Amino acid sequence: MKCSEISLSIIMPVYNEQENIMFAIEQTMLECKNFKKAELIVINDGSDDDTNKKLIDLSIKYPDLIVLKNNRNVGIARSLRYGFLKVFNDYVLFNSADLPLDPKEICNIIEQKFPFDLLVLERKGYSGLSKWKILVSVFNRIVLHLFFPLALIDIADCNYTFIIKKDLLKKAFPDSISSNFIETEIILRAKYLNANVKTIETNYNRRKISRKHFGRMRKFMYSLKDMISFRLYSILIILGIKKQ
Repeated sequence: MKCSEISLSIIMPVYNEQENIMFAIEQTMLECKNFKKAELIVINDGSDDDTNKKLIDLSIKYPDLIVLKNNRNVGIARSLRYGFLKVFNDYVLFNSADLPLDPKEICNIIEQKFPFDLLVLERKGYSGLSKWKILVSVFNRIVLHLFFPLALIDIADCNYTFIIKKDLLKKAFPDSISSNFIETEIILRAKYLNANVKTIETNYNRRKISRKHFGRMRKFMYSLKDMISFRLYSILIILGIKKQ
């Protein structure tokens, strides 16, 4: 199927992205023209710089740009869940304001692997990432495959992005509050629903404008808590005690 026959919703959580936001939205909206119907939903996660002002200006220019706002910074996971609830089109993708996924690749990726219920994008490499982020990513992969060895046997990278059918997203809606587990939870839920899950390797664009990140240990603890909770839940699903 061609992209011109597909409707797509793109979710983009942003926090203090005044340097990136205009370029990110302009490039994404250009790609949206390749689809039958497309919308870009940006969630301003309590930014305290000029991000909101720029978003207001851009929303006037682009009718298919929907701007949502959190009154305070609540994190990527909660912002994604907020955005997921607002999607209108048949397929859903999320990306960041620094465009780790080049919007120009979206259409080609979809057409290569269509049809699917969930298409998991895996990074070809980690060029440009700090040693700390590479360490966290590798450690996260190891722990995930220890916790969910069978469900993730054919998926190497659960923490980049994915494209999912809206109908499946409703059934596999996540409970996670951690940015490091929310994507994995949706993938696992889709697997337990016996959805048509495929993978594809894609390029990863490193962040060009750096920004400090805080609360690394807290994020790790949230992720571990979500992971353990869902592991217990998944055991009940496998045993038939609970339904997905």
